[in-house]
Amino acid sequence: MTILKTGQLIKNVEGRKEKDQYVMRLISIDDLREVVALEKHVYDLLPNKQVLFMDSYEEMLDDMRNGAKIIGVYNKSKDLIAYRYLGFPGNSPNNLGNDINMPEGELSKVAHLETTIVLPEYRGNSLQSLTLQLAIPLVKDLGYGHLLCTVSPQNIYSLYNIMKNGLRVRALKKKYGTSPDGSDGIWRFILHRDLTPKAARRTSELLSVPIVDIEPQRQLIDKGFIGLWLSRESKMLNYVRFEDSLVY
Repeated sequence: MTILKTGQLIKNVEGRKEKDQYVMRLISIDDLREVVALEKHVYDLLPNKQVLFMDSYEEMLDDMRNGAKIIGVYNKSKDLIAYRYLGFPGNSPNNLGNDINMPEGELSKVAHLETTIVLPEYRGNSLQSLTLQLAIPLVKDLGYGHLLCTVSPQNIYSLYNIMKNGLRVRALKKKYGTSPDGSDGIWRFILHRDLTPKAARRTSELLSVPIVDIEPQRQLIDKGFIGLWLSRESKMLNYVRFEDSLVY
């Protein structure tokens, strides 16, 4: 068992704050049912179920057999309290690179930031950011060059955490639908980060849009704007258009 990180955190217990400890490590296939149980527990507590798309045991098992990684966070009682799920879609139609018109030659370099789950009593410890900061070097060491993920426009906390770690909004689409055209899906931002260092780019235009206004954001993205940062207080997403064309 390889330990990735250890530290202290705060557990919220009936209005009280208690100190606890954590260990982050990669989860094995043998622990997968524990992961799915945590996912279901957190999902059942959500007042708005649209913010989380559930991964099944079978889907995650198949992914892990094909190289997917899960970073687990355990408390001092060795209970799983959070996890981050990383997938590597290859040339699958599900590769999010297809949603942002990524060149075919880059698709094999894509890593997906899949589901991140945190028990409610351990929220506020920046576990989403901490696990993402561990995921980035792990993904790079495996030879991947692009991070992509989806986030609900209604999940401002997750969107803020993802964007402050360098991912940018590149598309806004309905995802996870069952109809051929996907029209029965749920709205998701698609975010991207290129893990290869690039030169700074000059901004030509900057516009701010309320995060809940879907169509104006889709129109901006169609015109070449990229969602660069989120103001958590005003719930405004700031879009920029650069002078040069994007090169992956």
